[in-house]
Amino acid sequence: MGDFWSDDTSLLDFEFTFQSEYRGGAIEQVGLVDEWDLDVFRGWLRFEKDQFRLRGGRQAILFGPGQLFRPLGVFDDRLISGVIPQTTGVDGLRATYFTGPTSKVEGWAIPARFNERIIWGLRGERQIGILETGLLFQYKPVTDLEFLPSHDLELFQFGYHFKGTQVIGFWNEGRVDIEQDKPGKPLRFDSVVGVDYTFDFGQGLHVLLEYFFRTQEPGFTIEDVKGERTLHELGLLIDQPVGIATVWRFFAFFDMRDRSFQIAPQIEHNVFGQVYLYLTALIGGSVEGDNRTGRLFRQTPVFNGTESRIGLTLVWFH
Repeated sequence: MGDFWSDDTSLLDFEFTFQSEYRGGAIEQVGLVDEWDLDVFRGWLRFEKDQFRLRGGRQAILFGPGQLFRPLGVFDDRLISGVIPQTTGVDGLRATYFTGPTSKVEGWAIPARFNERIIWGLRGERQIGILETGLLFQYKPVTDLEFLPSHDLELFQFGYHFKGTQVIGFWNEGRVDIEQDKPGKPLRFDSVVGVDYTFDFGQGLHVLLEYFFRTQEPGFTIEDVKGERTLHELGLLIDQPVGIATVWRFFAFFDMRDRSFQIAPQIEHNVFGQVYLYLTALIGGSVEGDNRTGRLFRQTPVFNGTESRIGLTLVWFH
């Protein structure tokens, strides 16, 4: 990262970050990931002048206050309970104009790579009293960017969010999808409601709870693994620092329809400098449900990624 040049009102800077990964075991053997992977993680140039910013290249584009569930995460593929929950970057152009100290408008254009079509959108954000608010519109054609949500659907998407703090933190975000190539242009609605609070215990015990809801009209393409049109899920995060080098986290997810669950404890330890050690686990199961068909836990003859497991990861940021 660095600056090409700057003056009192203008700046041209850049970031180029590469990522190399080796993965083995069952997840690689069934073809879910490659054994070796080397790619550009971030690679962009950004021009700033007064209230205007223009950034082009591979970059993270993230919206919304949701922490565990993210209806506004139209470019977000993070595994939030995993090690280093950072999203894959997308190649595109993003322009932002700050209309005031607490408001802005921005737009983006992302090549879809399919029939030379473009994913494009607009959003605005403004502080109103104690609330941070925002509105979003996006047109998403069919794309071969398979890591994007609903990559094979042509959609008009409308979203909103608000977030505030009044003793506790609270937020809500939602998104309406209109499927374009189906008769009647059917709708799908996703929403998440969340609250969090930090208790005065030890060095601060942070507790966060979110509720996710999805419903869709009969004509909308079903993407749920069980073919259901209505979903209800709960997510919980508890985290606390211990000293200056260690943080423990506890994630839990529960599907209220099929009663499957995931529990994901995690310990992060700063070994030295920018070297971190992560001890993680994933424990899945069901409450009076069917372990063979759960959304959050499935027992199948072939590895599917929801199985219980434990892992040790060493990460060096350089």
